[in-house]
Amino acid sequence: MLANPRSAPPLHHQHVYRFAPTPEHRAARLFVFLHGAGADAHSLIPAAFKFQARFPSAALVLPEGIRPCEADATRQQWFSNRGLNDDNRLARVKQILPDVEYLVRREQATHKVAAERTVLIGFSQGGTVALEAIKAFPGLANAVVAFSARFARLPQTGSHIPARIHLVHGEYDAIVSRVHSERAARALSALHVPCTLDVIGDLGHALSHHAISIGSLRLLQGIFEGRRATLH
Repeated sequence: MLANPRSAPPLHHQHVYRFAPTPEHRAARLFVFLHGAGADAHSLIPAAFKFQARFPSAALVLPEGIRPCEADATRQQWFSNRGLNDDNRLARVKQILPDVEYLVRREQATHKVAAERTVLIGFSQGGTVALEAIKAFPGLANAVVAFSARFARLPQTGSHIPARIHLVHGEYDAIVSRVHSERAARALSALHVPCTLDVIGDLGHALSHHAISIGSLRLLQGIFEGRRATLH
């Protein structure tokens, strides 16, 4: 079902790139791409087009992070990395989650695409935002694809996450260790949340063509698996 966007504060003049499906398709899915800290929405356009090549009926939405990056004011981030640690990470993410929820629901209403056909796709800090958004707002999207990312805090016993989670991580990631994705996969499996984990050999903290291909493939496989489950 389509959700009506609730009222929310302005997203700090946030710039959003939007790309319609290929001309012969109407928007049947909505993919929201969340970039990493110190980057911008434009940096994920190549990845977004690779996803759309596998899903030609998907509308693509690429928002800018809502805060200027401390290291480079011309770049954006979702939350501050300055002094970031395991004690304050979740609080910082929670501060911006209402804006993220508003953004997603607004785009769902604009494109007339239901939450059941919405996917959050994030790299690094953007992946953390996507994972925490689906944890905080069950039903906001049907799936998350998180590259080189981590939960701000692992989901606890009893958490309700009605979505498929696809984790893709570089084996040699020195910024966000693959251990975080491995722990997340175990925690999600314990909660019976459908989850895949792919560790890409010889890859650091980067979004390679191979990683994107794996992430989009896992998403496609999950969609078909869900369809088969409804036929039984």
